[in-house]
Amino acid sequence: MIDMLLAVADYNRNHPLRNGNKLHLPTSGELIVTGDLHNHRRNFERIKSFANLASFPDRHVILQELIHGGALGADGEDTSLQLLTEACEWALDFPGQVHFLLANHDLAQIMGVAIVKDGYDLTERFNRAYGLWYGAKGVNVSAAFRDFVISMPLAAISATGLLLAHSLPSDADLPSFDPSILQRQLTGEDYQRAGSVYNLIWGRNQTQAVMDTLSKAWWADLYICGHQAQDTGYGVIGRNMFLIDSSHSHGVLLPIILEKQYTMSDLATRVVPLASIA
Repeated sequence: MIDMLLAVADYNRNHPLRNGNKLHLPTSGELIVTGDLHNHRRNFERIKSFANLASFPDRHVILQELIHGGALGADGEDTSLQLLTEACEWALDFPGQVHFLLANHDLAQIMGVAIVKDGYDLTERFNRAYGLWYGAKGVNVSAAFRDFVISMPLAAISATGLLLAHSLPSDADLPSFDPSILQRQLTGEDYQRAGSVYNLIWGRNQTQAVMDTLSKAWWADLYICGHQAQDTGYGVIGRNMFLIDSSHSHGVLLPIILEKQYTMSDLATRVVPLASIA
C-alpha cells in the first residue's frame, strides 16, 4: 500500500501533461470527467466500464474526491481507502490516462480537519482504518497518503478553454485569491484555511464576477467542477460553470471530445447517467 501510494504520487508529479500545478490536456482524443465519488463503489465500476481504457489509448479520465462515505467497516472505520486503492491500481495499469484532481475532503484528511456528516466525523473514521488494517505500519500508510494528496494537480485545462477543478473560490475569497497557484511553487500557507489552494477547493456559491475574473487570468471559457452536490447529477452556476456529481444513484459522468469547442448547453446534453451503464 505504501509503495503504491508513493508510486502514484510520483506519477502525479512527473506526468507528461503536468505543467506547474495543472494538467495541459491533449489537443485530441477523449476525456471522461467524473464528479465527487465518496466511496460509491458501484459508480466507480461503471466509470471503469464506460471508459474501457484498454480499447481506447487516447481516452483520459478525471477522478476527484474518492474518499469519505459509503459503507463503514466492522469497527466503524471509513472504508474508502479500499476504493482509492483500486483507483490507484487503475492509474498504474493505464499510465497517462487516469488523472486525480485535489479535492477538499483530501485536504481535510491530511490536515486533520473534522468533516461531520450523519453525526460522525468522516476524518476520524478514515483515520481508524490505518491502525485497524495496517497495525504499526498505519502511520507509514498515513504518511504515504499525505504525499499522494499533496502530489495531485489543482486543475486541468484543455486547448479549447475548458478548465476542470474541484471548485472555484467564493466571491468573498476572491480579493485575496492568487490565480498564480496553478503555475507557481506552492507553500504550506496555500493549503491552510484562507490560503489560495484551500479557497480554490472549498469555494461555493460562486458569482459570475468570480468566473469572469478567473477567465481573464487563466484563459478559460468554461469551468467544470464538482464539490457542490447535485440531486440530478449536474447543474450550472452563472453563464459558464458546470457542476457534476457522481456520488449517488442519480450521478453522471461527462464525456468530452478534446478537440471540440463546447457551450454550456452542449455539456448538459452530453452527460451520461451512471445508472445507465451496465
